[in-house]
Amino acid sequence: MKRTLVNERIRSLVLTAIFIALITAFTFIPQTGYITITLIASITTLHIPVIIGGILLGRKNGLLLGFVFGLGSMIRSFMDPVLHAPFTNPLLSVVPRMFIGFIAHDIHRLFTKLMKKEKLAYPLSLGVVTFLHSITVIPLFYLFVKTGFHFYADLYPHDFEGFLVVITTIFSINSLIEIALAVLVGTPILIALKAAEEKEGGQGELGEDK
Repeated sequence: MKRTLVNERIRSLVLTAIFIALITAFTFIPQTGYITITLIASITTLHIPVIIGGILLGRKNGLLLGFVFGLGSMIRSFMDPVLHAPFTNPLLSVVPRMFIGFIAHDIHRLFTKLMKKEKLAYPLSLGVVTFLHSITVIPLFYLFVKTGFHFYADLYPHDFEGFLVVITTIFSINSLIEIALAVLVGTPILIALKAAEEKEGGQGELGEDK
């Protein structure tokens, strides 16, 4: 039995709320949303629910999920400014995360048309959107550390070129790991959620802004 438009909207709201709860919880539960590798290096996993939500729920909800991710990142940076001071600037912590949530739906639709098969489009979409997130965040991080355009600028030696090279190199390596995680973790989740949706009689993505 096919779901009505009202049921689709309710389901979309419920899934959005679940994703928001997961993103919020993982932001502050140690070793979940941010997996610490060394004192100055950590792997971010929060982009995965944002991208999944954006693909399934559309641009508006993806934008909202990205905002929640970014807001949590900014709050976290104020709680631990020694390691995350540049992320106190919302242009670094919030805007790139909203960007990936917004574009995830359209990137997935593009790959679905090109690949002619939705399941093949999932890993490509997850990988490409994560890559776009990285190439947005890394240059901004470098710029804001270099210029001190963030709170607690005195905590970072922004005139020390060697320090910037080390930090951005670590970020770049982390980004490759984050792309792999997005593909390996996000793909089976998307396939499972899509299968559950089809089993219940849903048609297409749940987002209203296709």
